[in-house]
Amino acid sequence: MREGNDTNNLMDSQDEISINIGEIIKALKSNYILIIITTVIFTSLGAVYSLTQPNEYVSTVKLLPEIDSKSGGGNLGGLKSLAGLAGVDLGSGSGVDVIRPEIYPSVLQSTPFLQEALKSNIYVQKRKKWLSVYDYLITSPELPPIQLFASKSEENNVDEMGIALPKEGLSSELIKLNKKELAGILNLKNRISAETDKKNGMVTITVKLTDPVAAATLTSFTQTYLTRYVTNYRTEKARKELKFLQARHEESRKTYDNALSRLSTYKDQHRNTFLQVAKDQEKKLQYEVDLAFNIYSSISTQMADAAVKIQRETPVFKVLEPAQIALEKSEPKRSLITFGFLFFGLFISLVIVFLKTANIKQILS
Repeated sequence: MREGNDTNNLMDSQDEISINIGEIIKALKSNYILIIITTVIFTSLGAVYSLTQPNEYVSTVKLLPEIDSKSGGGNLGGLKSLAGLAGVDLGSGSGVDVIRPEIYPSVLQSTPFLQEALKSNIYVQKRKKWLSVYDYLITSPELPPIQLFASKSEENNVDEMGIALPKEGLSSELIKLNKKELAGILNLKNRISAETDKKNGMVTITVKLTDPVAAATLTSFTQTYLTRYVTNYRTEKARKELKFLQARHEESRKTYDNALSRLSTYKDQHRNTFLQVAKDQEKKLQYEVDLAFNIYSSISTQMADAAVKIQRETPVFKVLEPAQIALEKSEPKRSLITFGFLFFGLFISLVIVFLKTANIKQILS
């Protein structure tokens, strides 16, 4: 038993790896030139890489949209019942805001918005002129301080031939993009973002571009588009109703005018007639005038109510933080990139020294 224990102890001592601090320091001193050269090379690569990245500027805007209650009239159930008995309508009170703030980021990532954003004009401070977003990102993009590879402007010769489509039979809502337009949309999609705070519903829109004034201009455009989109959606049904009532209002007015004209003409022609048939015909024409007037008056009232409804359904957006022109770039952090490459180069050099001085066969065995 004792011999077995001695054998186990001997095996355990052989499996243990001893760390000699003196040997490590000796290895580092003997290979310090390799460590310095490797670290300097990686640090230089990091500095050059940081200079190949253009400066980016961020502009943000914070909005607080109006949110309708999903059950706005839930606490008025008893009052509504009593009002119904009295012939008074308090409304359903079930105003539901279908486009809630949680959906706003999806709106700003949709292809229709990105297409319209590419066509919008922004002022580029560095070039001191107005450019479309498409030209700024695709045709003549901002170049970094050091350019190692071909610029994106040389990609203007890409094939723009799209898919051959029939001239008729396709829906007008289909979107057809060429390669350059698709590249612009993908580029812009990564530069515009929106976040919604679920607690208070506050919406933060962020735009990142290589020019501070251009970023602020595009942020303002994005804010205007979003507010207009939500407003149009919220009031679309009321606006269609108003348009329908306006058409019916014009028709009812013409009907009333024609009926009144026929009654007036008939009275002028039978002014001295005392026949009962003439009186009955006059009563009939007068009834048509009254009916046409009642319809005309009713539609006028409904049209006024529809106009008020549009105003009531129009959401309110409170701008908590307007778009600002950035004074400092947000990225790239060239010092952090350089230090990151420095530590990575130091790590690589230590690995090389370890592999150079360690007995790999003994470790593997």
